[in-house]
This record gives sequence, structure tokens and C-alpha cells, in this order.
Amino acid sequence: MRVSVRLSWLAVLGVAAVPLMCSFPTDKSDEVFVVVVPSDSLAAHGVLDRGGRDQVFARAYHRLTNGDSVQLTNIAFAWFSSDKNVATVEGGSEGSAEVTGVNPGFVQISAQAVPFDKAKDGAATVRVADRFIIDSIRPLQIHYGDKLRFYGVRIQQLFGVDQGFGSLIPDIFSYTGNLEGLGRVDYWVPFPSTSAKPFYIGPGFFGVANDSIAVDSTDLYEPNYALPALIDINGNGGPRTFAGFLTLFFNPALYYEPYNPATDGPFAVDWYRFARTDTTQAVTYILNSEVFDDTAFAYFADSVHFAGTYYSADGWLNSPGNGTYFCYGQNFFPLRERRTSSSIVALRTQTGPAMHILSNYGKAGPYSLIVVRGYLTVDRRFPPDKYEENDNWCRYADANFADSVGPNAKQIKVGLLTPFRDSTLTIDNPNDIDWYRFRAVWSGIAGDTMLTIHAKSRPFAATDASDIDLYLMTTATFTQLASSTNVGSAESLTVRYQPNAEYYLGVVDAASEPTRYSVCIQHGGPGISCAPPGAALMASMAPSVLRLPPPDRRAVTTPPARLMGRLPILRRP
Repeated sequence: MRVSVRLSWLAVLGVAAVPLMCSFPTDKSDEVFVVVVPSDSLAAHGVLDRGGRDQVFARAYHRLTNGDSVQLTNIAFAWFSSDKNVATVEGGSEGSAEVTGVNPGFVQISAQAVPFDKAKDGAATVRVADRFIIDSIRPLQIHYGDKLRFYGVRIQQLFGVDQGFGSLIPDIFSYTGNLEGLGRVDYWVPFPSTSAKPFYIGPGFFGVANDSIAVDSTDLYEPNYALPALIDINGNGGPRTFAGFLTLFFNPALYYEPYNPATDGPFAVDWYRFARTDTTQAVTYILNSEVFDDTAFAYFADSVHFAGTYYSADGWLNSPGNGTYFCYGQNFFPLRERRTSSSIVALRTQTGPAMHILSNYGKAGPYSLIVVRGYLTVDRRFPPDKYEENDNWCRYADANFADSVGPNAKQIKVGLLTPFRDSTLTIDNPNDIDWYRFRAVWSGIAGDTMLTIHAKSRPFAATDASDIDLYLMTTATFTQLASSTNVGSAESLTVRYQPNAEYYLGVVDAASEPTRYSVCIQHGGPGISCAPPGAALMASMAPSVLRLPPPDRRAVTTPPARLMGRLPILRRP
């Protein structure tokens, strides 16, 4: 491609592009010098293809006694190549010359100002290269989860790279350079990569790189079991995106290292602490693990410390799919939850400037960890509802109950003639627990002693894969009063309530299936329907129909001793 050189080259050289106002005898020609610059296209590419053609340009200048320089016009130039086996050059008009690549290598293309035999020649280095080449890879020693940087010509054309027994993961947002010339791109190193020279393949080429890479068998955050790996997620995120959201942290190549149960305890843990000053913006945390067994669990908490042989959750803690939840020393254990290898916690607001993730595992293997700015849901049909954030019952449910002003007030008060009904609720991510705090307002009627809660899914299709369960707790002592854990998403429970007492209702996703659902809380016995108040409501309060459901023998009444204020994840340092 033939492109004329821009005047910006002259500005860089600090010369004046003005005609020469006087003549120079040949014995003064040592005050003349030549500058050779590549065309814009050659400078941008950084290389010339074998067999390719491009231009260079020569300009002659006279250096004045005051240090300034002026350009000489109408100068003829003689052109030379330092190695014609690498590139040839042919002079053209107005100081231009055409360079043709012959073989890979570096060559000096120089120009001589013909009228001035003592003038200083100018030269430019031109690199000739094949269509694709890997120049170098750095660093030469690396951990899992870190990135290798590949430098070369048209490096973005790589289809894939194998590092020993593992395949590297491209970071497409890392590429910089010219698509038709020099560039660089990064690749994550995941398990089971091993030490070797990388093998690469692309469109019409393959080969083995010259650099040998030594791979350490731990990831870049190890050790992070007694102290967390500290990760700053302040800022707006990006340019990388995940599911349309700007990422605050992204690493698809982390690794659970092998451990020895005889010395490390029954479990192993990778611990991270994500710091974010702005707690008002929504943030979503995602852990995807390829290790899925009875010992693999993820714990999300706002405050955790390591006490030497166990971890203690000082604030709230959420373990999706594990059935273990803590909030300021109180515990909740749903009976049925389907475990998955992916754990997602989406928060519209955070409880504090830190989020801890403890990933508990029992065998070695790879996993990824992602943090995005915004509220991510796995199915866009199930957005967060009016009461989000209410996934962590303690602080969020209390904050919603305190919100009693305005058209979007979230305070729930259930009176005799004012039942609570909402059919716009959603389990927006797998393994969610939606918590609602409400007050059962007594009517003053002696027979008004029963409270019934109905919940039902609202699927989009005839087939409903969801399974939601209900749990009712007191706010004062967090005592579990009743639960409804039928298979499917049609749940109902009835309790004898205390006048004007307050309760927590937990709606638990037992099937790891997002869904729409409705909830109705009303005065009356189990036979009452969620309909407008009337005669049927008053009849349901008659003593002849007052029934308590049989006790749920599966209900957890006392937390296991191993969970009293501690997390069931151990590892001795």
C-alpha cells in the first residue's frame, strides 16, 4: 500500500518544512543530513510480508548555526539495501522508494543525497516476515490462572494453543496491535497444562513455539486458605463483558490444588476477599466449578475470619445449594436443595465493602470465578422482583419491612381484611432464598388466631420444573414454626399466630430452577383460599375448622453442633 508520509514525522524531528533560501557549496555539505521514514501503512504494520511491497520516503535537511533545520527541495536520492536477500529497494519520484520483501529478516534501507557528497545518509530498519510468526512468549514460568503473552505477526489468527496436556484459554479483550502486522495477545493457563513448548494451530499453519514454558502446579492466588486473596473490584468494570455485563473480575483458569487429608484436615478451601467501596450498586458473584462431589461447596459472606482450625462467619453467610445459612449467629437449614456446580449470588446492594467467597473442595480440579457489575440472572424471563434485595434474610428483609413510605413501599402487614397478595415474585437465580418479614395484625376477634400462607409457581409453559418450599420463623428468636416442603411448587402452611407478632417467611428454591411465583398471607385456617375477604373468610375462622398441620419431622429444630457459629470447612495450616 502506497501512502505518503505525514508532516507529523517532520514535527517529531524538530525541523522546519520551508524552502532553502541560500545555496551550499559541496565543502559545506556535511551540514546536510537525510532522514528516511516508512509509509504510514508500513509503520502501522511494523513488518513487510515476504513478497510484499510498500514505500519509504527520504527528506534532506540543512542544519543551521542556530540549531534549526530547513528542508532542501528538489533533491535526488540514491537508495541502498543492506541485504538484498532480505529486501530490495527501487527509487521513485519526490524522495519515495519502493521496498520489496524477499526473505524473513531485518534490513537497513538507506538513502544518500546525491548533490552533497559529505551529507550524512539516512536509513530505516525494515523487517520482512512470513504471514504468521510467534516472536516470543512471556513469562517463561507461570502458575495456573495466570496469563501467557504471545508476541508476533498476525498473532490474533491463532485458532488454539496447547500447553503440554492443557489447552490455553484466549483473552480476546487483551489483543493490541495491527491485524495485518505486529501484535500481542494473552492466554490464560488452566489445569491440566504442563511444562512444554506451546503447540499452536491457525488457518493454514501449525507448529511449536521456540520458547519453553515452565508451569507451576498451583494457581496464582495460592496459598489462600488461612488468609484470603485480596482482590480490588472498584471501578466501572470492562472492557470485558459476561452475559452482557461489564466484568469487575474474570478468571476462568483457577485451580483447586491436591491436598493431603492426613495433614490438611478433611476439607480444603480457596478463600477470596473482594473489596468494593461503593455498596449501592448491584454486583453479581459467580463461581463455576468442575469439581462436583459431596465435599464441594461455595460460601458467600460479608465477614469471615480464620480461627486456626475453623472459619467463623461474623455477619451473614449464604451457601447456595448447601442448605447452610448464617446471619449474626443465627442459623437456617432448608431441608431440600438441589446442588449444582455453579453458584451465583446477585446483590442489588451489598451489606458492606467486602464480599468473602470460600470455595470448599475435596479433590483437585479447575474452576472459574467471575464478578460483574449489575444484577445478573441466568434467565432473562425472571428479573429481580420488587422485594430484591431480599436473598439474605437478616439485613435485607428487615430493611424492606422498614420501607413503609411511597408507592413502592415494601412493608408487609397482614390484617383480617387486608391479606398480602403478590403474584409478581421471582426466584431469579438458582438456589435463591427469598425472605419476607411481615406483621400479623390481630383483629381483636377472639376466633382470629390462625394464619395461612399459600405459594404457587407461575410457569411460562405447561411443564413446570420448579420446586419451591416455605419456611416460617419468628423474628424475635428465629425459631422455625412451620414448613411446607412438598415436591413441586404448590405449598401451603397454617400456624397459630401471636397477636401483632412479626415473622420471617423464607421461599426456598429446592430444584435450582428460577421461576415466577405468587404468595398469599391471610388470616384463617388451612381451608381458606386466597380470595377477596368476605363470608368465606369469617367462616374459616370457626373453631370447627381450625386445624394445625402435623409436625414436620424433617424440620431442623436444633442446628448441628458442628455448625454452631462455625463453618463446616476445615483445613489445618
